[in-house]
Amino acid sequence: MKKQDALPIGDIISQFISEKNFGQKLDETQVMRLWPRIAGETVNSYTQSMYVHNRTLYVRLSSAVLRNELTMLRNELLTRINAEFGHRVIDNIIFR
Repeated sequence: MKKQDALPIGDIISQFISEKNFGQKLDETQVMRLWPRIAGETVNSYTQSMYVHNRTLYVRLSSAVLRNELTMLRNELLTRINAEFGHRVIDNIIFR
């Protein structure tokens, strides 16, 4: 490979991720990592588990009262999550 043909490693990785369509999956994983910052530490302390399936975030909570409150705040949380990424990553949140 000639020197002028060389590409920065970051560009190669970005191209690979977009070609293999890993971007959405990486974003979904990042949502779960950012949950404490997005929802707050108090909500995170009641979060037992979470996963993403078909662009829906499923969150299992240990408090029924908090689950009801977060259900009413669902749209606000969706806005916060998607604003973190600058594009739509999650379409719905289901609290259990």
